[in-house]
Amino acid sequence: MHMLDPYAAMGPSEHSDQKEEIVLRFLPRVKFYAHKYAFGLPPELDVEDLVSAGIIGLLEAVNRFDPSMNTTLSTFADFRIRGAIIDEVRSMQWASKDVKKKIEDVRRAYDEIEKEKHASASDEEVAERLNISMGELHKILSTVNTVRMVRLEDLGINREGESIDILECISAEGSKDMLEELGLKELQSALGKAIDELPEKERLIMTLYYYEELNMKEIGKVLNVSESRVCQLHGKALIKLRGKMDESRA
Repeated sequence: MHMLDPYAAMGPSEHSDQKEEIVLRFLPRVKFYAHKYAFGLPPELDVEDLVSAGIIGLLEAVNRFDPSMNTTLSTFADFRIRGAIIDEVRSMQWASKDVKKKIEDVRRAYDEIEKEKHASASDEEVAERLNISMGELHKILSTVNTVRMVRLEDLGINREGESIDILECISAEGSKDMLEELGLKELQSALGKAIDELPEKERLIMTLYYYEELNMKEIGKVLNVSESRVCQLHGKALIKLRGKMDESRA
């Protein structure tokens, strides 16, 4: 597809002024997403780093936007801002083989127990199965939030070499157009079904975080639990979703 430059007919001064105007227009969204993804940041990053990454993503969106796309500049920019901030966080994250193994062990334990019981597995049952303390289990579940378990590239799909988070893709404004462009309608349906099968509290957290766009602290107030507990439940939901998505591809 030939990418059209929306500034092609402008002089350098007009081009610069127009970009500055767009950055100012979208800056509140950039800051919103920066704070949304600021939980569990490694010490090398702070919110301002995420804001800078979001602005770069916004400028890339402006330069790459093609009016022939079945979407608006606003939707495309929003999508790119999210992606740039998520990529910035991921670029500074590092998980050892030991951490990844622990996450996979937890995922497998939840899956095995739920298949045996035909019901949701409790944290206590998983900790007992793995012979670990509840504190260790909760630490692993919180780690999942920064490792990011559900990504399109994990499912063998990417877009122009970019990292795309399937949950962000599906929850984004105008995501229908993006999913059609990526040919992922069946994947959206499978993920929707997997979310519906989560226990009520985990399903509510996914809805509040990805669809209602509340942050972890705000969700904690809604559910009357601590922010750290929300992170644990969110991590547990991501582990379960990853397992369910793997099953749907088998």
